[in-house]
Amino acid sequence: MPRTRGAANQSLYRARIALEAWDQARDASRHADAQLTATFLPAVQLHLKQAYGWFILAVSGRETADWSELPGSTDQLAAPDAGKSVPPELREFALLESEGWLKDMLAPWKEPDARSPMSAPEQLLTSDRSLPGFALAKQWVQRLNTLMDRMDDSLAEC
Repeated sequence: MPRTRGAANQSLYRARIALEAWDQARDASRHADAQLTATFLPAVQLHLKQAYGWFILAVSGRETADWSELPGSTDQLAAPDAGKSVPPELREFALLESEGWLKDMLAPWKEPDARSPMSAPEQLLTSDRSLPGFALAKQWVQRLNTLMDRMDDSLAEC
């Protein structure tokens, strides 16, 4: 397994561990949901962003990188060599980064201001995006895992 793909798997695994710890803390009911979200969501999101960065490096064929060089999106990747086109997997990622669930996962998370009237979920309009929380983080983990598995299958066929 290429180094970048192994690092992507490791980061995804760490996101699952953080999600599991978050779920256990929710079950213990000792802390407010907002506090648990502020504690765990940034950690889950960090690991998912790292997994994604490593994975897009793997898809682009780049195997030498360190943590400080991880791209945050496809537009941070080097252009393909002359005469080569952008792989379709990277084009799909770029689309999801601009208008899909990856856009939300990659966006910086900001803790809602407790003084703001919009920080209370019951005051959000039904058309507004839901506030990030456990369910959304779990969905991100599942979707990134599914996407990575599907892309692995696609790349293995080449």
